[in-house]
Amino acid sequence: MRIIGKGFSAGKKLFSMLNIPYPSKCTYKQHEIKLLHAASQAANNSMLESAKSIAECSNECGVSVDGTWQKRGYSSLNGCVSTISVDSGKILDIEVLSQYCRVCTKIEKHRDSPKNA
Repeated sequence: MRIIGKGFSAGKKLFSMLNIPYPSKCTYKQHEIKLLHAASQAANNSMLESAKSIAECSNECGVSVDGTWQKRGYSSLNGCVSTISVDSGKILDIEVLSQYCRVCTKIEKHRDSPKNA
C-alpha cells in the first residue's frame, strides 16, 4: 500500500470492498518494518557495489549532487540529497534530511510541562 502512497486505513477499505481478509494494524506494521529493512539493505548493497566498481576502474570519478525538499520554499521539514556518478549513472549515496525530531519535541514538551516548572 505504501507504494501507492496509502496506509493501513486505505488498505483496509480496499480489501473490505474486495471481500478479502486484511491483517491487523500490528501485523501490518510488522510487515512494513520488515519491508523497510529489506529495502534499506538492498539499497545499501547496490550503492556499495556501485562504489566498488567505480573504485576498481579508476581513482577519479565525476559526480552530480542534487537535493530536493518535500515542498517548495523554505517551509518544508523533509528533504533528500543524492550523489550520482557521471560516468556510470549509478547512485553512490543518498541522505534523507529532516528539520523535525520527534525525540527533541517530546523533550521540549516534557520540559515545558507545569510539573517541571
